[in-house]
Amino acid sequence: MYSNNAMGAMKSNNRRPRSIAWHLAMWYALLSGVLIIVFGVVMYSALNAQMRSDDDQVLSGKIAELRAVLSQRASDYSRLREEVERESSTSPGTYLRVLDGKGTVVAETGGSIAKHLSGMPNRPWAGTADSGFDWIAEDGNAYRIMASHFVLGQSFTVLAAMDRSDDERLLATFWRSLSIVGFLAVTMAVALCYGIALKGLRPVSKLAAIVDQVDVHRLSHRVNEEPWPEELQPLAQKFDGLLSRLEASFSRLSQFSADIAHELRTPLQILGGEAELTLTRAASMEGYRACIESAADEYERLSRMVDALLFLARSEQPDAHIDRQMLDAKQEVIAVFDFYQAMADEQSITFTCFGEGTISADSALLRRALSNLVANALRHTSDGGRITVEIQPQPERTVTLIVNDTGYGIPPEDLPRVLERFYRADAARSRERQGTGLGLAIVQSIMHLHGGTISIRSEINRGTAVTLAFPSTAAAG
Repeated sequence: MYSNNAMGAMKSNNRRPRSIAWHLAMWYALLSGVLIIVFGVVMYSALNAQMRSDDDQVLSGKIAELRAVLSQRASDYSRLREEVERESSTSPGTYLRVLDGKGTVVAETGGSIAKHLSGMPNRPWAGTADSGFDWIAEDGNAYRIMASHFVLGQSFTVLAAMDRSDDERLLATFWRSLSIVGFLAVTMAVALCYGIALKGLRPVSKLAAIVDQVDVHRLSHRVNEEPWPEELQPLAQKFDGLLSRLEASFSRLSQFSADIAHELRTPLQILGGEAELTLTRAASMEGYRACIESAADEYERLSRMVDALLFLARSEQPDAHIDRQMLDAKQEVIAVFDFYQAMADEQSITFTCFGEGTISADSALLRRALSNLVANALRHTSDGGRITVEIQPQPERTVTLIVNDTGYGIPPEDLPRVLERFYRADAARSRERQGTGLGLAIVQSIMHLHGGTISIRSEINRGTAVTLAFPSTAAAG
């Protein structure tokens, strides 16, 4: 029985992610909507402010006319009432009221509008009439009111009001029209943006189709051969780099598989041939013994080969770990010399170590690298030769170990490939010398694990020098 959380996780995993075009369209719609709303609010506010300003100018003009009448005949209220009615008739929806210093109404606009404005407050504003205020009457209509107080023999207060119902309807119509236009504009913007995004993303679909056609038989194909847009060029270049690395790795893997098959076939054929030969004819104890000894040699060769292959495979793992220690390079070299001293005495080969230095390295791996180099030198150095290891401290706390021998040397045409797995130079192809062709490859892997390098110099019949350059102590740490 699945829990609710598990079911929710399954639903979220099965949910198909939205396309880039959809996301672009939604973000563009959001941006367009915000811009249109901001634009609408600004335009609405500007229109509303302009209409109020126009109303204030009309009201201010009305108040100025009444003040002019009062300044000529302050005591002639009949003339004032006539002017009030005339001003109201010339501007329908306008209401005027004049109060004396005692607050008594001396003149007022009549008609139905007066009933609606009966509750209008008598706000005697001091100073010049220049700005009004909004007021909602009992009938629900909005009015713009302006008041002015002045003294002409006696104090007077003039109040002017204007019905703003038409203005409010105009603003409401404007807002509805703007909303409809904004909605249509956002809808069109989403549709157009989605179409433009689909068209703009066609190269991505084309790139995906090309990538889908790549397989092991088409690793040589390169994506960047197409004229990609500027934004996709880095991706195409990176993918071409990936294809190049895959092609090189696949080529190395194919060659490595072929080399393994070739190397394993020979000892297996020898083992099978000797076993068949022994079974098909009677042999003495010496013959059986020789067959078993030959088989043991091949088994040992196979064991060394498998061990080397396992080491190479493990060293290439991303999480490969080495146990670094500060080591006395000379002691490590002498330990390797001691191991091979008996073999060197049989061939009358002299071991020599020069110099001193400290190396940050894994002791076991360092000795294995030196052992491979010394074993190679012993196999390819004639009797009475000399093998030397020179320790050279370098600037910035780096250390190099140079393994020299006086052996046969490596032909110039073979020198660039001696670090490849299973590659053996012609002079070293004798099976009696028991080489697997993996020794130098293992040394190179060990140096890579330490962040160092390996380089080889060689001259025919004069010897070979292999240089192991270890990084500085600070870089190794």
